[in-house]
Amino acid sequence: MKSKKVPFSYKRAKPLDLSFEDLESLDPSTLRVFSTGFVSSYRMLGVPAQRDGRYKTASMLLSHNRLTGGLNDIRLLVDRLFRQPDALCWLDLSHNQLTDVSDVLLGFPNLSTLYLHHNQLASLCAVARINRLPKLRSLTLQNNPVAEYRGYRIAVLSVLKRITRLDFVSVTDSERRLLPPIALESFIKNYLVHQKC
Repeated sequence: MKSKKVPFSYKRAKPLDLSFEDLESLDPSTLRVFSTGFVSSYRMLGVPAQRDGRYKTASMLLSHNRLTGGLNDIRLLVDRLFRQPDALCWLDLSHNQLTDVSDVLLGFPNLSTLYLHHNQLASLCAVARINRLPKLRSLTLQNNPVAEYRGYRIAVLSVLKRITRLDFVSVTDSERRLLPPIALESFIKNYLVHQKC
């Protein structure tokens, strides 16, 4: 999907905050925000709602919930809540129970910051998939089983060449020079012999 220019006012807007909502699913039909008709203003931090119930923002917090599995319904949720769904630039999914990263995220071409720390991601295969996000520059994966692999940081940076921050730490030029010059397919094969992608 081709990215569209995100209005500066959307980038500067406060994030749409659905954290600490005890969510188990992102299916819009199960969320309180749709039964009440709006996100509580104290949780919205001043993001203006349009008359159609959509918000002018490019960021969303979904941290500290009970989301499991993948993220198959995230597109439906963003389409229902965002004035310009493709403007999503910053997504916080930390502190959940996610075991996979859905290809649905690839439908957000402007996504540049993705927080996935404190989940249950166990495979670098999910990391390899998000490499197809053209603007992704900042990613967090610490406190996931995948982060326990020996050489985890080097592995992730080898797969995600465009990342400038991993786990809240900037990627340095000297660190980039130390990366092995191995093709993506062989690299994943060497590190994940027993994983299924």
